[in-house]
Amino acid sequence: MNCAFCPHHNCYTKGQNCSGRTEEEALALYDEEDKKIMLAAAATESRNYLKMTRLEEVLFFAQQLNAKKVGIAFCIGLAAEARFCAQYLQNAGLKVESVCCKNCGIDKDELALEKIKPGQFEAMCNPRMQAELLNKAGTEYNFIVGLCVGHDMVFTKASEAPVSTLIAKDRVLANNPAGAVYSRYWRRKLGILEKGTV
Repeated sequence: MNCAFCPHHNCYTKGQNCSGRTEEEALALYDEEDKKIMLAAAATESRNYLKMTRLEEVLFFAQQLNAKKVGIAFCIGLAAEARFCAQYLQNAGLKVESVCCKNCGIDKDELALEKIKPGQFEAMCNPRMQAELLNKAGTEYNFIVGLCVGHDMVFTKASEAPVSTLIAKDRVLANNPAGAVYSRYWRRKLGILEKGTV
């Protein structure tokens, strides 16, 4: 499978199946929790298409699932953004637990992690503990706000609650990673500029 290079995407427009798996096999992959989330996701998309920001969609989605308590795992670099997100969700009546990536204040040296400034104290990101603390708090759904590439994987792997990303970190593009593919200047720099584009 290499759908990114498909010239037609007939699966979307005509129901074509290129997977080599049957529809029955595909549907059998979904358990009851998956189906519940899929129903809420479909309602979020269909009722709010081109109307809501992702933050608003997160709230609508949580409400569709009758969630009472959600978690936010955030990067210290997006502490203000995490606070705004948490406030928005709290204002709507949700209980919000939030955990900063630098929790426990452990120096990177303890895991022999590379530092930005060698020889100085530099707290490591602690995504396993972020997940552990939100697991202990009993959050029903967790949302990532700016965790680093890789740390988000460790967090997602360890989270007992389903995880979605609210904000993806991009230090260069103001936390808009899609900007790299929307800008022809960046596409040129990355070697993915379309033929014939100047």
